[in-house]
Amino acid sequence: MGKDLNGRELGNGISQRADGNYMARFVDCYKKRQTFYGRDLKELRRKLEKAKYESQQGINSLGGSIILLEWFEEFLQLYKVDKVKDTTVYRIRQTFSPCKKNRISMMKLQDIRAIHVQQLVNEMDENGFSYGTIRTLKYLLSEMFKKAIGNGYIVINPCDAVVMPRKVTYEPRFLTEQEQEMFLEVAKEYSHYDIFCAALSFGGRIGEVLGLKWGDIDFQRKKMHIQRTLHYSRVNDDEPCHFFFTSPKTETSDREIPLLPETEAILKRVHKKQLRNRMLYASQWKEEAPFDDMVFTTQKGMPIRYGDVNRTIKSVIVKANLQEEELAKIEGREPFILKPFSPHCFRHTFVTRCKKNGVPYETIQPYVGHSEKEMTAYYNHEKQEIDVSTLNKISFLGVV
Repeated sequence: MGKDLNGRELGNGISQRADGNYMARFVDCYKKRQTFYGRDLKELRRKLEKAKYESQQGINSLGGSIILLEWFEEFLQLYKVDKVKDTTVYRIRQTFSPCKKNRISMMKLQDIRAIHVQQLVNEMDENGFSYGTIRTLKYLLSEMFKKAIGNGYIVINPCDAVVMPRKVTYEPRFLTEQEQEMFLEVAKEYSHYDIFCAALSFGGRIGEVLGLKWGDIDFQRKKMHIQRTLHYSRVNDDEPCHFFFTSPKTETSDREIPLLPETEAILKRVHKKQLRNRMLYASQWKEEAPFDDMVFTTQKGMPIRYGDVNRTIKSVIVKANLQEEELAKIEGREPFILKPFSPHCFRHTFVTRCKKNGVPYETIQPYVGHSEKEMTAYYNHEKQEIDVSTLNKISFLGVV
């Protein structure tokens, strides 16, 4: 039994030093001596009992110092790197990124409680993150905490007591025919016009459109192979943003599809412009592997960033609305305002046009590369053939 400076009994493993500080010691389950110091005897006893309990439960003492951000990196190396695709590791990093802007990332694993995860979830909901994004992060954190329990870092999974925000179902944003005509009329003046037209003409995800190479296009067979997605981002925090490819979003996203007449016309138009730019900027033309042979490039041959496309869309919308407001004043009517949208809207517009013109879901699904989960409500999954005849009857761009 330890004693204080006045000779009073303090209990097993506790004593008082000459400087007045109390000291508590015990040997944990790993045969390692643990020592704690403090002025507050009551608080020191609480720490000692907590440490003894965690030792009895087999909790690794490292759990007392490792923070969530450190555990995330260790978790990736132990359970993901070289075990899943590089693209999956990239997406896991993207999923975890909201944590890095929250204090939870710097908290010790043993200090994280359900309330801290709940505060993160609530904050993301207030900042406009989608239900799916929040749910995916919760799943990731739950998996990380389960592995931490297995490694003896913590006892409970904080995610078990977290409540998800109310799920709000939004109708996918698509362009009406009037909106599309208004947008494309102004977009003709911008360098990304052909990208907009291509996305509308075959419903590809914008990363798939930007990732196209001429080797993917077979004008003879009238086929197009969607097999990669272009990104511009940083994969790790210690590196700058850069271009890189990943495989398409899902297994069904890697697909060979018929080359529709409007898409073919757009691609041939792009090819002519690119040949002209190659001659015009001969010495400045950039074409380095793996970003050679790209369909959509800058004037000097560089790949195009998603962010630049998104900014161009915003600029076009602003200009289109200004022109419409002026025209409405002259004609004495209310202006038709084009509401904001993202590049993904082109994909929804393509699908909407198909549905409106009676194209069966069994044809839409393999063409746009929807996963079964995305289109479960609409399909008979046993039939996955693309009936190009129904698609050839539709004009996705009108007269533009």
